Amino acid sequence: MSKAKKVPDVFSTHSAAKFCRVTPMTIIRWIDEGRIKAYKTPGGHRRIMRADLEDFCRRSNIPMEWEEHAADDGTVRVLVIDDEPEAADAILDALVDEAEAGAKGAWKLEHTDNAFDGGRLLASFRPHIVFLDLELPGVDIERVAESIRTDPATQGSRLVGIAADRALQQVDVDAVIARPIAAREVKRATGPLPDLSKLRR
Repeated sequence: MSKAKKVPDVFSTHSAAKFCRVTPMTIIRWIDEGRIKAYKTPGGHRRIMRADLEDFCRRSNIPMEWEEHAADDGTVRVLVIDDEPEAADAILDALVDEAEAGAKGAWKLEHTDNAFDGGRLLASFRPHIVFLDLELPGVDIERVAESIRTDPATQGSRLVGIAADRALQQVDVDAVIARPIAAREVKRATGPLPDLSKLRR
């Protein structure tokens, strides 16, 4: 029995073409004609939200080559705690591009700009990888990092710090990436993928 495909929350033109069984140029043409709702990342890449692609396929009677799956299907859950929206955009863009390059697994990303919601998401989302702004204003960042390290839900997670200067690292993290966030730094910090079987779900 063939393994069912994992369905991302955000599609590139190439992944949308693959799942809809058309060419990438066809997807681009449909976007340009306004038939598929899409947006552009700061890097100029077209991205399509899953709900918008599903809506288009249903309206156009195009069969979608995917199935629904349980949350723990090998998808890597990524949480970004950073008060700069550009940080989440840059990280998501890098992860989508990495998947397109043939990396194993799929990604699911959540973002918050404050530590309070970050704590709630740590408990409910149970991320495998956490990107943490080491200069988040009004927050004891060492305490936040320690709670991630000791909480049973996230103690096996990879913790990646974000800072204007990598030399400013003063907390226990697995890696630090500097601003402005580069795709190669995100890929370095997230690869190889963690062994999900060893992390709590």
